[in-house]
Amino acid sequence: MNRIYKRLEVYVLYFYEYLRYGEFASLYQAFVFIFTGKTSAKRKVVRSSMGQFLVRAETLDFQYINYAYEIDIKRFLTHEQFDVFLDIGACLGEYSIWLGNKGKRCLAFEPVVESFQMIEHNIKLNNVANQVQAFNYGLGNQNTTANFKINHTNPGASKRVKDKDNNTSELQICKLDDVFEQFQIHPDQRIVIKIDVEGMEVEMLEGARNFIHKYPHIVLIIEEKLSGEGEILKVLNQISRFEFGTIDQFNIYARKMA
Repeated sequence: MNRIYKRLEVYVLYFYEYLRYGEFASLYQAFVFIFTGKTSAKRKVVRSSMGQFLVRAETLDFQYINYAYEIDIKRFLTHEQFDVFLDIGACLGEYSIWLGNKGKRCLAFEPVVESFQMIEHNIKLNNVANQVQAFNYGLGNQNTTANFKINHTNPGASKRVKDKDNNTSELQICKLDDVFEQFQIHPDQRIVIKIDVEGMEVEMLEGARNFIHKYPHIVLIIEEKLSGEGEILKVLNQISRFEFGTIDQFNIYARKMA
């Protein structure tokens, strides 16, 4: 019963957000997608509580930028005190732009070229270039390239695959441990890291061991549905001591302990 109430709440918040900003075309597309699993959304600028965003045609981008999408993560972030936000698997950069507008320093990592270009466009659209930086690579446990199958309807679900074919793109992967010094994050700063990398969560953490060791004030938000909560907790417990908790049905948090 609680799950039904929760879903109803989210639907109401979705529709309220679209109506609040006069985004009737997005509201229509939301209904279409619910009943058909398809979208004919147009390429256009869409407004929401998170900012203004150029969204791609025939994708679910219009959903990502609705404040109700992953509402529990947004509520969690609203109650956290932090200085720097690492957005790993940033898609449109919607989280970084939302938080950049609140004065947070945000670093957005996105290997899919088209999505990275959308982030850059949306940074300019929202005038947050002083707060948000975007990087066109993913994060893993080695510096390499990998084949990704691009999901053209749901770009946030694009993921690495083993074999290369006509439907894949070769994208760059780096270790956070090999690049983080350039970001000049002070050791006393409080950091939140959001990780949504479609099954590469464990590898991303393995490539961030030194980073996690160096910074004492870290909270991680990790989507665990593909990597598995057990494997994620295992690698984190090898790195440091953490307090763990649940945010929603797909995401957990890990707070580094002194």
